[in-house]
Amino acid sequence: MTDILLTNTTPSDILAAQAGGKASNLAAMNRIGVPVPPWVCVSNTAFQRFLSQFDGQNLHNMSHDSVEALFIAAAIDAETEAAVRHALTTHFKAGDRFAVRSSGIGEDSAEHSFAGQFSSFLNQLDAEQVLDSVKRCWASAFTERSTAYRKERGIDTAGFGMGVVIQKMARADVSGVGFSRDPIHPTHRDTLIISAVWGFGEGLVSGELDADHFDVNRSTRAITSHIVDKEHELVSDATGGLRKQQVDDARRNVSSLTDAQILAITDVLVRLETSQGLPQDIEWVFDGEELYLVQTRPITTLPPDSLFDEAVAGDGFILWDNSNITESYNGVVTPLTFSHVSRSYRQVYLQYCELMGVPADVIAANDSTFRNMLGLIRGRVYYNLGNWYRMVFLFPFAGTSKGFMETMMGVKQDLKPELAALFDFTKNPPRYSFFVKVGMFTSNAFRLLKVRRFINDFKSDFDRAYTREMASDYDTLSIQALLKKYDDLSVELLHKWKAPILSDTRCMIFFGLLKSLVEKWIPDGGSPSLYNDLLSGQGDLPSTEPTRLLMRIAKQVDESDAEIRDWFITAASSDINLELESRAPSIHAELRRFIDLYGFRCVNELKLESIDLHEDPSFAIEAIARFVRMNNTSVDAIIEREHQTYQSAVAVVDAHLSGPKRRLFNYVLRQARTAVKDREDLRLLRTNIFGIMRRMFKSLGRKFHALGLVHEPMDIFYLSIDEIIAFNEGRGFESGYKDLTTLRKRQFAQYNASSAPPDRFFTKGAAGANATWPAILSDQDLLAADTPVSDDPNVLLGTPCSPGIVEGVVRVVRDISDAESLNGEIMVAERTDPGWVPLFPSTSGLLIERGSLLSHSAVVARELGIPTIVGVHGGLLKRLKTGMRVRMDAGRGEIRILEDEP
Repeated sequence: MTDILLTNTTPSDILAAQAGGKASNLAAMNRIGVPVPPWVCVSNTAFQRFLSQFDGQNLHNMSHDSVEALFIAAAIDAETEAAVRHALTTHFKAGDRFAVRSSGIGEDSAEHSFAGQFSSFLNQLDAEQVLDSVKRCWASAFTERSTAYRKERGIDTAGFGMGVVIQKMARADVSGVGFSRDPIHPTHRDTLIISAVWGFGEGLVSGELDADHFDVNRSTRAITSHIVDKEHELVSDATGGLRKQQVDDARRNVSSLTDAQILAITDVLVRLETSQGLPQDIEWVFDGEELYLVQTRPITTLPPDSLFDEAVAGDGFILWDNSNITESYNGVVTPLTFSHVSRSYRQVYLQYCELMGVPADVIAANDSTFRNMLGLIRGRVYYNLGNWYRMVFLFPFAGTSKGFMETMMGVKQDLKPELAALFDFTKNPPRYSFFVKVGMFTSNAFRLLKVRRFINDFKSDFDRAYTREMASDYDTLSIQALLKKYDDLSVELLHKWKAPILSDTRCMIFFGLLKSLVEKWIPDGGSPSLYNDLLSGQGDLPSTEPTRLLMRIAKQVDESDAEIRDWFITAASSDINLELESRAPSIHAELRRFIDLYGFRCVNELKLESIDLHEDPSFAIEAIARFVRMNNTSVDAIIEREHQTYQSAVAVVDAHLSGPKRRLFNYVLRQARTAVKDREDLRLLRTNIFGIMRRMFKSLGRKFHALGLVHEPMDIFYLSIDEIIAFNEGRGFESGYKDLTTLRKRQFAQYNASSAPPDRFFTKGAAGANATWPAILSDQDLLAADTPVSDDPNVLLGTPCSPGIVEGVVRVVRDISDAESLNGEIMVAERTDPGWVPLFPSTSGLLIERGSLLSHSAVVARELGIPTIVGVHGGLLKRLKTGMRVRMDAGRGEIRILEDEP
């Protein structure tokens, strides 16, 4: 029987191979004298014998219920059954009850916790119940979640083994869990955590019961208690298993643990961590005043101690922020997109400094600043905020600009002293002579006054290059020719980006001036969105023109014969795309014109890996059909609504301003409106150049695939631009990229599946070491404490953008596919980019978690007259679910939840 039943005297190597993680950890506790209830373990040998009777049956492809039914009906071999029955009489006392727990080989190890993957059965009364539970434990090796867990981590599925622990059930007056380090806040290095409930702890582990919570300082043993109303507890049932019962009133709101019990658990936790060399997660019970541990496992989600060692990771801080870039690059981007964008931003900011008159030697001395304007944190693009401020501070007048200094120092004031030191560069600003400053001011003022000429010249150069490239067939070009085109186009356009820079500068200046004048000269600042309303009604804003053109096509569909109209609104978009030219040539011609003009204005249009409308026009076709179904095809109605919004805002200004103030206000207003229009116009050009780059790289992907370098053409996006160029020039390290791209695809899929890092946070030491651990980034969130939250739990607050009061049902759109059949609901999204705009007229309101008053969502929503709130705090996408009813007051930036359940 020695190979069937294992105990705490079994050698460690045999336990690891035959008994699994739970049993090995129980034996480790026995060895250091930690109190553990008596136990034995049914070995993996017994499990494999049991499995042999199902030879030829693919258990991993069966449902868990089917496997369990199969196992329950089957017999355990006679030797194993006899061994179990003998153990129950020799290792335990008469009247003992038993816990039967799965113990997977490799489970509860430093590499794989398998937490929650396998089954346990408590309060088993006799041999029959124990033997039945052993088979159920074996069956839990074949649950969908445990199979997926093994596959995800590359663990052999076919050869997987399992032991089963049979342990005495201690009578649990109070029980719970403990962590020798805080698993949620890993930077709280001196804190250990204990949670407790009355009765058995299974209800705590499953989340069924509320638990008391105790934070203990490891050094001082100081205890911070959080006591809850413990309404229920789990107790032994006379027939086996556990049952839930009410906690008597005298115990409901008192601490389930005394200080002495808390410190006893604390001492055991610290001992275990020291002996095992890793932080530990334990389950414990108190039987009267006797403490027992029923299991321990390493905490596998914590970073190594070396991360906090400055001699290893470093001590330098970096401040990260994505508030102004998330609209362009929301969510996870591919390595190729980031590397291209990082190159482009470096070039643009170099030009920005040249344009502002920063001397060449100062620019050269700050090369690392320009190289590190952006970072890629868990696949998401962030500004290196310290470097951004450092770059702006190079401008001749930044150090004397009250507004800039107040903004920058406002950021600094919210930081701990060691982080605030990032702004020490302000103590030694670049030195510029008076005459240099005057010359720089004069030249920049001249450029801003003549910005229209710069813009027109840039657009002419762009149109010439764009027309040429759109006529090119990249698939006829070699890898060398394509990369030469990439370099040439970068020099021709991206290296001459001064007009968009000037346009953005002018927009920032005059939008800020307009907002300031409204707040200063209009009583109470007018309505909360008055300065937004004054920017409405321009009529030909480039960002709204694609939607208007789609609505005109929808009107054409609506007015065509009934057969075409019915077909268009009922057929699949793929069928419409194939048959439209033959069935409705005039509508097809208009759709082709739309795609020729705006085909690169797709969802995630600045991500090179995106599918644009040239490749798949389904999104445009679905938008047209949606407009027809909603009878929303009147462009004139939108234009009139925009005009009315603008006229109402002007009337407010008329009532309060006259004379010189009014003339100055009108000048600033004209400049702001023109600046916003030009900014949106140039953003479309940026979209188009990225579209051209997308075509180049997709053609390069096909070339790499033809050479057998990658598994599929789209894998090119999991290489960086430097790796692609190095391959062409003979500087690459790999002869093929299949393994590398497979690894990166898996890594970036994990980034996609995980929560995004905070909007603003810091890293200490090597940034990549921090980014490996999402909990570290969450701990270093700098905005968590400053988020404005309403006193009313049913109210969320955001930034007023486009006024209007709407009460209705929400549609949460996390992905563009969630917007299918959108029909007048209030659309809720994390962010939108220009590719989402055709959805806007199909909504009654917009709630956008991210964004600012100059974000694309805000600009377009104002033009279309759609009530909109951006920058919503309080977890918009966590609080709202599709089908819930809300009332949004977009003039005040307030969202009231009317119905919690959809």
